[in-house]
Amino acid sequence: MKKHLDFIRSIKSVAFATADNNQPFVRFADVMLVEEDKLYFLVGRGKSFYRQLKKNPILALAGMDATYKSIRITGKVEFVDREWIDRIFEANPMMNDLYPNEKRDVLDAYCMTCGVGDIFDLSVVPPERERFAFGGALLQPVGYHINDNCIGCGVCVERCPEKCIDQKGEKYYIQTENCLECGRCLEGCDYNAIEAAKVFGEV
Repeated sequence: MKKHLDFIRSIKSVAFATADNNQPFVRFADVMLVEEDKLYFLVGRGKSFYRQLKKNPILALAGMDATYKSIRITGKVEFVDREWIDRIFEANPMMNDLYPNEKRDVLDAYCMTCGVGDIFDLSVVPPERERFAFGGALLQPVGYHINDNCIGCGVCVERCPEKCIDQKGEKYYIQTENCLECGRCLEGCDYNAIEAAKVFGEV
């Protein structure tokens, strides 16, 4: 698990998404610290981001490195003791230039305590997806799945851009670790044999 959190820390500046009154908000910020399978961050109390987290303490993160390997994490956050601010500044010395000395008193530290995510590697063919959970969160079925309505016609196989649909006996199944989740198979099935599971990121 630690390798997944370390990966998003290595990207560091990633997109942070929140919602407020059914309106989405996104901004770039830094993953400041990884410790004990938790992600730690800083936020200024005057920011709307701070108020959104206080109102609805769920956060979604997304980032991509130079090799087109991306990561998404959705999880629950909580604000932590101020001692974490000093630890975060030690791990991120550049923060001393932004908030020198006592001026860091406007910051609060918070961490993502549990969540679910996936790493999607577009640098390989076919692409590879790995899902993970941490902090007691449970992985839920996501993406597309073929149910018992399948008659084995093979239309979905022809429609799949990545050819990640295979056959087992008379039925077909989707290799979800390679699936783009584009839904082209769903649109071409006349037998309601393909269904979408939960939306990514429900925790």
